[in-house]
Amino acid sequence: MVTDKAARGAMLPHRPMKVTRPTWSPVATTVKKKRLIAQSPGSLVHRGERRTKSSHLRLIHYNEARASETTFDTFPEKAIHGGEDTVTWLHFTGLHDVEELARIGKEFGVSPLILEDILHTGSRSKIENHESEIFVVTKLVTIDEAQNTIDVQHFSLLLLHGNIVLTFAESPTSAFDPVISRIKTNVGGRIRRFKADYLAWAILDMVVDNYLFVMDQLDEAVIAMDERLQTDPTEVEVGELYALKRDINQFHRLVRPIREIAGSLMRDNSSLMTENSEPFFVDLHDHAIQAIEKTDDLRENGSSLREFYLSEMSNRMNEVMKVLTCFSTIFLPLTFIVGIYGMNFEKMPELSMRWGYPAVWVAFIVCAGGMFWLFRRMKWL
Repeated sequence: MVTDKAARGAMLPHRPMKVTRPTWSPVATTVKKKRLIAQSPGSLVHRGERRTKSSHLRLIHYNEARASETTFDTFPEKAIHGGEDTVTWLHFTGLHDVEELARIGKEFGVSPLILEDILHTGSRSKIENHESEIFVVTKLVTIDEAQNTIDVQHFSLLLLHGNIVLTFAESPTSAFDPVISRIKTNVGGRIRRFKADYLAWAILDMVVDNYLFVMDQLDEAVIAMDERLQTDPTEVEVGELYALKRDINQFHRLVRPIREIAGSLMRDNSSLMTENSEPFFVDLHDHAIQAIEKTDDLRENGSSLREFYLSEMSNRMNEVMKVLTCFSTIFLPLTFIVGIYGMNFEKMPELSMRWGYPAVWVAFIVCAGGMFWLFRRMKWL
């Protein structure tokens, strides 16, 4: 089951869904809610599952001429900001480390309310446009084909003045590797020539591309399920269909806000956005619409599979009932004959006939055989 709160799932074609998620007792949930209600706005408390042992920072500086990457275990006091013509990308992993996140927020002047949303892994996807910053909260979905698992984690992005991009994730991921590779190898390319808004687009485009890739896997799973239903519906358990339909619906809810985010970025006219990047955010919006449409199609296909399965099971039950009804009808006249000759009357003409018993058996066979032939002719059997 794909959920908004650090859910873990698995969905690859031809394999059943495997889901693991945190289990909360009613008491623990009640206590947690009371504690959150008592907190003031902007309180820096991590709300979610700890998904990595320690926090990790990845700092990238680049411009058209050069690019450098540095990693840190703790937030450094120096070498964070680049020059005026340099784009700075700081990626922070490990949202459980509130102290490190607070240091980052203090260094870059990030509002406590934004830091609170970054730490709250169950918060909804959204975008906040300000003159001094653009804040995006969404879900990063990656897939591990080797382990047949889908990983969903809370992801936040901040675009700041000074060509600064801050990103925050719950656990390490290789999803950013293609973007980092482009920065390092694409000398003179757009990503090296353009400003930080283009980097923000590249990161969000990567997020949407992962959505589309996971949807392809879900689509293959739907096709595989459809083939199984067409071959032999009895080999499919109803629980598999409900799990597939549930996961598609929840993935739809997870992806749906990306259209609002992409649309807001496309229309943004703040000083953080440059004209060079405008066509790319239009393209991001198109991809977001494509993702929403694909999830709509998947939902319809998932519902169709369930309806087809229920229809096939209903037809199969009708066939069974028809066969049972036909055989019951065949034995009905035989029961009638036996009932007549089972009466305890002393003077019954056929009781004294020498061939009475064989005659009754002949009547049984003729009656049953005739009805069976008639039902087969009418294609009821």
